[in-house]
Amino acid sequence: MKTNSKITDYLRPLGIVFGDIGTSPIYTVSLVGFILKQKDPELIMGGISLVFWLLITVVYIQYVSIVMNLSIRGEGGQLIIREYVLSIVKDNKWLRNVVSILGLFGFCAIVSEGILTPAISILSAVEGITMIGKGLSTTHVVFISIIITIFLFSIQRKGTDKVSFLFTPIIIVWFITLFIIGIVYIIKEPKILEAVNPIYIVELLQKDPLDFLIILSFSMLAITGVEGMYADMGHLGKKPIVFSWNLVFISLLTNYFGQGAFYLTNHDKINEYNSFLFLMVKEIAPSLYIPMIILTLLATIIASQAMISAMFSIFYQTSNLNLLPRIKYIHTSTELKHQIYVPFINWFLMILVILTILFFQKSSNIANAYGLSVNLTIVISCIMSIIVFTYKKNIWTVLLLLTIILPIDIVVLVSNFHKFASGGYFPFITAIILLSAVIIYTNGNKKLGKKLEYEEYNNFITRYEQNYNKESKIKGTSVFMLRDINRISPYIIKTIFDFKIIYEKNIFLSLKITDNPYGIEYKYQELENDKTRSLGLIEIKAGYLEILDINEIFNKLNIEPTIIFYGQENITTKSLTTNIYSFLKKLSPSIVDFYNFPLLRTIGITTNIHL
Repeated sequence: MKTNSKITDYLRPLGIVFGDIGTSPIYTVSLVGFILKQKDPELIMGGISLVFWLLITVVYIQYVSIVMNLSIRGEGGQLIIREYVLSIVKDNKWLRNVVSILGLFGFCAIVSEGILTPAISILSAVEGITMIGKGLSTTHVVFISIIITIFLFSIQRKGTDKVSFLFTPIIIVWFITLFIIGIVYIIKEPKILEAVNPIYIVELLQKDPLDFLIILSFSMLAITGVEGMYADMGHLGKKPIVFSWNLVFISLLTNYFGQGAFYLTNHDKINEYNSFLFLMVKEIAPSLYIPMIILTLLATIIASQAMISAMFSIFYQTSNLNLLPRIKYIHTSTELKHQIYVPFINWFLMILVILTILFFQKSSNIANAYGLSVNLTIVISCIMSIIVFTYKKNIWTVLLLLTIILPIDIVVLVSNFHKFASGGYFPFITAIILLSAVIIYTNGNKKLGKKLEYEEYNNFITRYEQNYNKESKIKGTSVFMLRDINRISPYIIKTIFDFKIIYEKNIFLSLKITDNPYGIEYKYQELENDKTRSLGLIEIKAGYLEILDINEIFNKLNIEPTIIFYGQENITTKSLTTNIYSFLKKLSPSIVDFYNFPLLRTIGITTNIHL
């Protein structure tokens, strides 16, 4: 039983991590081949060689061997690497600012990729239906894709744990199918295996440097989704992900070489853009074409699902790290603690995906926009790694990154610049808007923190004892939210001293989100210097990936609040950016709503602030 469980754990990433990179064969080589059709079809050897060496250098060397070693308690991702590097360069203010902005932009680029991934995956799969007959137009493809998109986002509120057990088996069938299709065509045209020789890349470059960059920009679509390997380390583990990747790599590589072999012998029959994958199945096994379309649709839905779930987790992290306003989340599983549903992100993302499908119409058009944001995160991860290993004085790793990996990443990034005018601006502008929101929100919080007038604990306790002894008390227990017991919030002063609201028992609740992703600690203690014996403090320290259940903590501490008070601010300002900050604050749920406090027993006390 233990062996079977371990095998299941090691195969589980197949259905979660590799949906994006695993569905790239639907369009990557097809786009490269369609461009070469108009140039020199024999240069497909260089295109396949590019795909091969990008998988080796970026995925295996940069991510598996280097970046995935930069984690906090086994957790990875753009926000994690940002926190990791910030902890190393803490004494260098200038470098801290650079790292902070780079990390945030990497996070924003990942979000913009989250819009394009479902759109290109679903569209490319549905386009395969048009090859069954000539009756379906682009309009039909777009309509079907939108219906699938609406269905996919509509089921999110039910939670994916009810169907996720099917993900891994379906993806395993998908990768086995890719492998078999590839092998069939490699046997037919074994010459394609020579493409492992990088000399073909040199020949491609010599033929036409400008065309080389264009072909490179589409070849790199084979590595989209590589960031998922790093981001999913926390709940799946590095070893299972790397083990699964080795299997995926064999399958993908075999299929890519098989597609290259198919193109060598069939390029003269290709007159318009079509997925080589579907053409190959139609040629060798026409009866399996429709099952292949169904399998492809399922694989792309799984790929999209993984990205949607990632978006939920990412925005929950930003809420806890106080980078963006809180967003209401809902638990969707009683067994999987970290499986959540974020309604606002779900519907907003659905609208953006549908608009993307309507705007681009075809997967080949989305490919013209796809890759720029992905490559930005790859470059940022490389720069972060160089900083880390420079501080660790690991000279050989730094040299490898500086002389080989970073130059490759930068060349690939430059190759994607041509996509900006043809749609690449879409994810780029999305990333810029999101980054601006992060900067405005974090700066607004700093301004607000300086403006609020806090009272030192020693002064507070003196006034509290006087009021407690002379004022009438309300039966029960009140809880006051605050960040630091040494600095009593203005709303608490207003409630107790101005409104004269004093309960028999009054407890401060301090909730601190730590720099570590996981871990929850909590304790209750009577406050020092309190002669009334009526004040207490609950301290909760939680990792920023933890999903807190405050009610459960109350129960474990045998505390039943009569009322829970929290502070909120009404901001007035003449500044445009501060007005935006105020608007963002108003959109977000209160802290008690965000952490699922018993809402019927909560009261918000408003403080008017002019910034």
